[in-house]
Amino acid sequence: MGEYDPRGILHRKGWLAAQPETFRNAWLDVAEFSEIPAGELLFSLGGPAGGVYGIAEGYGNVLLASGYLPPVLAHIARPGWWIGEASALTGSPRRVEIRARSDLMVCYVSLQGLESLELRFPRLWRMLAQLTVLHMDSAMMYASAVSKGDARTKIASTLVRLAGPEMTTDAMISVPCSQQELGEMAGLSRNSAGPALRSLERAALISREVYGQITFNPVRLAQASERELNSGG
Repeated sequence: MGEYDPRGILHRKGWLAAQPETFRNAWLDVAEFSEIPAGELLFSLGGPAGGVYGIAEGYGNVLLASGYLPPVLAHIARPGWWIGEASALTGSPRRVEIRARSDLMVCYVSLQGLESLELRFPRLWRMLAQLTVLHMDSAMMYASAVSKGDARTKIASTLVRLAGPEMTTDAMISVPCSQQELGEMAGLSRNSAGPALRSLERAALISREVYGQITFNPVRLAQASERELNSGG
């Protein structure tokens, strides 16, 4: 793994970073950090209830399924992204499958850890509900991206969603994603995704200088996408 400070990253990015410092420190004190090799499963769809995971380093594939359909790639999680609160809150099975896209450093707070935190922080469950709202917002962005706008707008909206915890970062970030994967997450065929990506490149809204990686400014891309939707483009 890289020479990153996993605790520092989680203090700065994502859901945990938005919580009070005393809670952040207590949360990380009861957490366990572990490395997950690329390709390994973090947990499976329908798996048993458990605690909450956060990504401190690396990228994870988030797969979901509807009905009897096989799981599909719906999201690429990045550092600062958390998952598992729905299972922890309700005792219900896991609703998504998480697989390491690259080597991961993950932070895990068990059900026992959550119970110990509740004694010190009565608002714990309200804080976890904030995480659920973040996932709901992402799901609505997913639904909107596959149903509204032309191919270019769908691709732009999907990239903004993939920015996750860095969605409001007014700076360049990168997502490790192929053209085909991005098209699938945007509800497009590969033939439709290619021209849309090239159009965004010509507008200097994205860069693909590194193979299998898309670089962009999520704030600028979101603003451009909103202008095009409002103008009917």
